[in-house]
Amino acid sequence: IKVKASDKDTVTVAGEEGDKPPKEEPCETALKSTVVEVEVGEFRGHKVSVWDLLHSQYIPEENRKELLELYEAGELTLEQVKTVVTTIVTKAAAARAEQTSPVGGPEAEPTGKEAEPTSEAEPT
Repeated sequence: IKVKASDKDTVTVAGEEGDKPPKEEPCETALKSTVVEVEVGEFRGHKVSVWDLLHSQYIPEENRKELLELYEAGELTLEQVKTVVTTIVTKAAAARAEQTSPVGGPEAEPTGKEAEPTSEAEPT
């Protein structure tokens, strides 16, 4: 009986120890170790983990939960999650930039056209 009580105490004490960090799930580790370059917002010029992108302001909580669930269930590969997350972040950042831009309106085209030489844009 004393041995069983001792086992219970050990389990309780081990469960209450706060000095060991919780073990990461393998899925979480993979997302944290996979880095991408996203040339938008505060991520411009930096390599950032898929995990950080997933938890950034650009990904709504609903989408984050859904992506994590699908990934953990094996329905999405790491590469698919990476693609989806970078696409969402890129589009969300572009939409925010468009909203805060003082030039142009909803019908304004992306600035890519301005960089292309056209017969109208040539100096006279």
